[in-house]
Amino acid sequence: MNFLAPWHVPALAAALALPPLVLLYFLKLKRRQIPIASTLLWKRAVHDLQVNSPFQRLRNNLLLILQLLILIAAIGAISEPVRPGKRGIDKAMVLLIDQSASMGTREADGRTRLQIAKDEAHKIVNELGSSQRAMVIAFCDRARVMSAFTNDKPQLRAAIDAIEQTDGPSRLREAMELAEAHSTPIGEVREVTSSQYILLTDGRLPDSEDVRVERGTMEIARIGEATENVGIVGLDVRRNYDRPEQISALINVRNFGAKPAKRDISLLVDGQIRNAQDLPELAPYEQSDKIHSARFTTDPADNSQATAAFEMVLDTAATIEVRLSGGDSLAIDDRAFAVVTPPRSVKALLVSPGNRFLRNAIGAVLDRFDIWQPDEYEKASDDKLIEDGRCAYNVVVFDGHSTNRLPPGNYLFFAAAPLIPEVTLGDAVTAPVLLDWDDTHPVLRHVNVATMTLFSCHKLQLPSDARTLIEGTGGPVMSLLTRERHQYLICSFGLFDEDRTHLNTDWVYQEGLVVFMANALRFLSGSTTIGQQPSVGPGQAFTVSVKPGTREVTVRRPDGTTDEAVATASGLATYGRTNRVGLYHLETGIPGEDARAVNLLDASESFVASNRALRVASGETVSVRGSDYVNRPLWPWILGALGVILLLEWIVYNKRVFV
Repeated sequence: MNFLAPWHVPALAAALALPPLVLLYFLKLKRRQIPIASTLLWKRAVHDLQVNSPFQRLRNNLLLILQLLILIAAIGAISEPVRPGKRGIDKAMVLLIDQSASMGTREADGRTRLQIAKDEAHKIVNELGSSQRAMVIAFCDRARVMSAFTNDKPQLRAAIDAIEQTDGPSRLREAMELAEAHSTPIGEVREVTSSQYILLTDGRLPDSEDVRVERGTMEIARIGEATENVGIVGLDVRRNYDRPEQISALINVRNFGAKPAKRDISLLVDGQIRNAQDLPELAPYEQSDKIHSARFTTDPADNSQATAAFEMVLDTAATIEVRLSGGDSLAIDDRAFAVVTPPRSVKALLVSPGNRFLRNAIGAVLDRFDIWQPDEYEKASDDKLIEDGRCAYNVVVFDGHSTNRLPPGNYLFFAAAPLIPEVTLGDAVTAPVLLDWDDTHPVLRHVNVATMTLFSCHKLQLPSDARTLIEGTGGPVMSLLTRERHQYLICSFGLFDEDRTHLNTDWVYQEGLVVFMANALRFLSGSTTIGQQPSVGPGQAFTVSVKPGTREVTVRRPDGTTDEAVATASGLATYGRTNRVGLYHLETGIPGEDARAVNLLDASESFVASNRALRVASGETVSVRGSDYVNRPLWPWILGALGVILLLEWIVYNKRVFV
């Protein structure tokens, strides 16, 4: 038998409770003397006076013994005694097996945590009786039923073996909801009224405290002893705006172990090492005796984090990999990837009947751009306007011209709007007052909207998902709308009035117009010096553009296998089987759209020390030691015995008083 409570808790309780009880039996109550005629009927009282004199020898006393037993039982209960017992298996059992990134941690015996969990699950299945059923659920950020309730052991073992390691984050809620839904007493398993849930995990479940065990009990098998890990938690690759051929890569590295760590980091371009740096020694995340009970925090411990920066010239598209040296228990966060886009200058088109202010504002940002009349734009052949299924220009600026000729691309409207559903440019509003604006958005950064005056604007009706950047008394004055492969930045005002004879705003005399135009062109064209295709996390889908007419896209996964993604009629293909970290190469037919990066970059998964303080929000849970034995609590039995002794003590006391 073992005790969960620290030894000083029952010792302190015994020291405070037992001596006072015994002392009370040594002392006698002070009695008032009263003269009486005869002592014949008071022999018992005289007897009590004799035995209750202070500090006499303690006689055998059943009440004292019973009261001591009550106190000892209470002290035993608060000590939380447990006994190791063979795990019992209910009629319905659900195995919940964690397959998240941290379960890829390799332990001292060479097995990963997922392999250990699967071995433990096999042992549990082997213990099933012929009348018992089990089901298997694998989960990371999403849950999947590997086997429904069955008593077919080969089927259950095959389901366990089919669970694959993923690099995704771990979430328990969906798995628990799925398990309880399948345990509902309907259909084939209508006799099931409650289930025994066995959770095999390392305990790094951020949402566990939101999970409720509504029916049945949950046993938690905590897997994993390894603690040492250094991981990459951030990668940002950018091109210099003034010198697009210049690349900057910023990498953030953290130590999540209980020991100091020394690493160096290498930069590879298209698989070839380009540069390397030494990192300073990284301090431990937590002390070794506390790390298994430490809660994860996004704030790194002092000196446990380091940043590396690389600068280089790269005038083509490329794939970049950063790699940590050495080895630790988790390998997937030692690498991170980026798909670098080729350097390009912004190619812009101004569609206007004539506007020297817009022409000068764009010219202050770009060395070259094209200018077309509205009818020239509408009559232009597709060869001049469309390239690889997209607009041949990075940004098209419309001045007072609304149109529905909008191939996939980026558009800026002044006193006009795209002729698409749910977008309407209404009547004019005279002397609108600007009420609010979002100066945190990149389009309005460093733009002094407060000094801007408008003489008129149009009422603008937009769908609910449009983002208002400037709000006026007549409604939205500037809004951003995204539709699949289209971006629309819509200004409900123009620089000239309706007749184009007078100015409509004093903005043309302020530097704010030039700053706004620079921001808008950079934002819409995607050349905001990002320099890389946005990466996604494991399990997240990414979308790429494909050549017109393409129906299927072949995807080469990081492990070398191939897969297919279906393209839509609008020329987009979405792929979601991104459960492993690495580069995914695609045959899209469009340069710059032929690769995507999937990175872990998740500090909560890189913190691999198993969580021995795992708790759920509510429900009965039991900690499991290994796979065969469970701590069975004894305190309920002790409390039951305490109640019986208390009842017996009451009977003896009343019998002595009334005799």
